[in-house]
Amino acid sequence: MNEEDVIMPIIIISSDSYKTGREIGEKTAKAAGYAYVDREILGPVSEKTHIKEEKLTKALEPDTSFLGLSSKARNRYLAYIREAVLVRLLEDDVICHGLAAHFYVLGVSHVIKVRVLSDPQQLFRQVSAETGVTSEKMKKRLKREAERQRSWSLEAFGLDETDPSNYDMVISLSQIDPDEAVKTIADMTAYRKFQPMSYSNKCLADKALAGRVYVALIERFPDVTVQADGRAVVVETQSIKREKQKKVETIKDLAAGVEGVGEVDVHVVTDIFRQAAESLR
Repeated sequence: MNEEDVIMPIIIISSDSYKTGREIGEKTAKAAGYAYVDREILGPVSEKTHIKEEKLTKALEPDTSFLGLSSKARNRYLAYIREAVLVRLLEDDVICHGLAAHFYVLGVSHVIKVRVLSDPQQLFRQVSAETGVTSEKMKKRLKREAERQRSWSLEAFGLDETDPSNYDMVISLSQIDPDEAVKTIADMTAYRKFQPMSYSNKCLADKALAGRVYVALIERFPDVTVQADGRAVVVETQSIKREKQKKVETIKDLAAGVEGVGEVDVHVVTDIFRQAAESLR
């Protein structure tokens, strides 16, 4: 096998500061000879879906506005982002940051998930200089933002983004110099545990296919969950009895139209609340 044919691990970086994560991500990509993927990917997603890029960005951040995105809209936007990101990750040799990708790749063993924590004092000074807010007030503000980030990740993905157990490595820049952090992350690509294997590559490909099918279904059926195994796809949904057959047929037709899909199996659970409401009419 030629060197250019060797598949390398994927690196995904999460951070308590977008600016910090981007800086570490870009430097690590340069050190490791990787491509760097960040929120620039939202431009093509916006063009494809006709959703404004700023709305897609909002879906990736805690909502602080009373007039923000609804849960339904946010989940749909995240589905479009996830589809694009997973397609890009299939190309390997990628460092990804700022797209919540660590939530998309659970169970894929050749992905290195890294959490980078900013130096608090440096972050306070940086944000205070940008906003004019005093250091003491800034500490309280950053604490509130961290809690909002935690709440967002729990609501959107059912996982706590601040929980270190969701990462392979957590680096605090208050203890480690940024250049040393970059070297440490880049060196992890040689670690045997993260080398791609047939199973992990298939796992990532299955997630990408499931993501494409989910996007094909979400506007009509936002309640569905999708899993893929090779070309076989399983869709789970809820329905009342009188709508079940039509819903199954529609889901099968939509899913079968996605490239790479062979067999489609739809599992339907009775929507007991709607069914009860129907019986009372």
